[in-house]
Amino acid sequence: MNLLILTNNPNRPSFRQRIEIHLKTLRRDGIDCQIAKLPSGSFERLTLFKRAADFDAVFLQKKCLNIFDAYYLRKYSKRLIYDFDDAIMYSPETPESNTTSHFRLFQRTVRLADVVIAGNSYLAKHAQRFNANVKIVPTGLDTKAYTVETKAKNDGKIRLVWIGSKSTLQYLAEIKPVLEQIGQRYDSVVLRIICDDFFELHNMEVEKCQWSLEKQAEDLATSHIGLAPLPDNRFTRGKCGFKILQYEAANLPVVTSPVGVNSEYVRNGVTGYHASNIQQWIDRVSELIDDIELRKKMADAGRAQAQRFDITVIGKTLYSFITECIQGSKVDVKEVKWSGGRTKTLTPSQKTKVSICVPTYNRKDYLKETLDSILAQTYKDYEIVIVDDGSTDGTEDMIKQLGVPVTYHWQENGGDAAARNKLIELARGQYISFIDSDDLLFPDAIERLVEVMETETEDVVAYGSYVRIDQDGKVYGKCKRKLYSGNITKHLFQTIIVHSCGSMFHKKILENTVAFDTSLKVCSDYDLWLFLSTKYRFVALPNPTFKRRRHLGNLSNVSFENGLTEFRVLERFYYKKGGSKAVPAQIAMKVLSKGGFKTGRCAIREGLYGQASQLLWQSFRRHPNLRSLIHWTRAMVLSRMG
Repeated sequence: MNLLILTNNPNRPSFRQRIEIHLKTLRRDGIDCQIAKLPSGSFERLTLFKRAADFDAVFLQKKCLNIFDAYYLRKYSKRLIYDFDDAIMYSPETPESNTTSHFRLFQRTVRLADVVIAGNSYLAKHAQRFNANVKIVPTGLDTKAYTVETKAKNDGKIRLVWIGSKSTLQYLAEIKPVLEQIGQRYDSVVLRIICDDFFELHNMEVEKCQWSLEKQAEDLATSHIGLAPLPDNRFTRGKCGFKILQYEAANLPVVTSPVGVNSEYVRNGVTGYHASNIQQWIDRVSELIDDIELRKKMADAGRAQAQRFDITVIGKTLYSFITECIQGSKVDVKEVKWSGGRTKTLTPSQKTKVSICVPTYNRKDYLKETLDSILAQTYKDYEIVIVDDGSTDGTEDMIKQLGVPVTYHWQENGGDAAARNKLIELARGQYISFIDSDDLLFPDAIERLVEVMETETEDVVAYGSYVRIDQDGKVYGKCKRKLYSGNITKHLFQTIIVHSCGSMFHKKILENTVAFDTSLKVCSDYDLWLFLSTKYRFVALPNPTFKRRRHLGNLSNVSFENGLTEFRVLERFYYKKGGSKAVPAQIAMKVLSKGGFKTGRCAIREGLYGQASQLLWQSFRRHPNLRSLIHWTRAMVLSRMG
């Protein structure tokens, strides 16, 4: 077996501790590993990616892929293994922000992999949103390297020690108030910083030990108490606790913030202490300073625990996952037949919560913006399913160039309803949400819709309103229709308040009911929502969920044909699909009269005077009103003149 290992930086600690330290084991057991640094130039990277075809698998370490890299690396790789050990889906500077590009890059990379290897369970849960095949391999270390003959100086000093990089020194700086108070309390205590950067304290001596691979073990082993402070946020919870393992391997008790795996690796009261605030830090560190026997007891327990993470243990686990990926069968893929005998291979089958379904027809330019709005969602457990209803504008090539993992199906043009029916068939999610290929989702739309679906005790339909945007994406208005929750049939019959876009449905509801009516060029969704409203509760969201684009190519543009279709949908629902049981007759007649009036006026504008007169007279009979009578008279006159 041969393995191509790709890294952005072979000198960084994560590569050294997660890959380099295990190379001897991997090679000894039959995996020929070749390491390559990812070059900065696009052409050079493409040349490197083409080499992937000569290997049984590619092992990508920590680097998240842009669209270009994702497409070509996946194209040439027989198997792709992705390894990461930090919360790289979040920005370390703004970890609570959902608007950075980190998550999009992470999602793309994880979706492409045949197997994902995460450094801890927190990271694994994030990866499992996008890939079902996720393994956990903790960061290991050579515990023997931390057993050194050099003993701590017998100078009466107690050395608190912290090891890390310049980028994480800020975490130690956050407990400066603790260190200053400890310094005031004890003259014999020294802070040892093993790093490539340092700071000073007023009340405590600071020993500055320049970090080196050769000397770090000795600097740790000649200290007395390990410090591992860590703020609690979405980025730091992904830390893999390597610093703590180093302390424990060097036979030191540890005081740590109980964040992420730190709270697991330091067994409170056994191998060290947890400290959540300044006073706890002062008390716990002071207790260890004062009690040499306690330090020894905790240090011995920590040393025993570190053995669980020795490279002899972790290396075997890593080897087994790599060989399993190389020797095992590929993840199942689905195939969809195209017309003309073409076959399109879809993305790997994965369990996912939401299927975001996009019907499209010759909307290449707008579709890219729609996909961007999906990729920007704060909720990440979703798949994208696209049914291309016979586009001839290069939609398929555009999607391929984007490199976004999607389920894509092309079919002969059969209309919007046929495309939606196919989307339901292809969707793998528990929930389905539609978005038209010229509309946009608000970034938190799916998150808010899922929250409704999962807080309700019964099957419901969640929906929201929209804002209007022009063809250039500029907002120019907001839908002012009032939304209703509960049994909304009466309100839905009076006006279209539920749209296929920005709504969410249980897939089982759509699978087990009448499909979208393919005989309807428009309003097949309105037809289905009316029917569903007699069976299920609808829940309205308070804020808009999508941006509705208006342009000359809209299917729902005002015309006699479209107006007549909507009018017939209302008539059929009321008279043939049980609407009369849910909508009071007085309301129904007003609605049908209004629908006939609007359609009749469209017929007049398009010169269809005979049809206009029939619709307007029917409108008047259902609900007598002066407007219908005047326009009926007008249609009759124009008909005789023509």
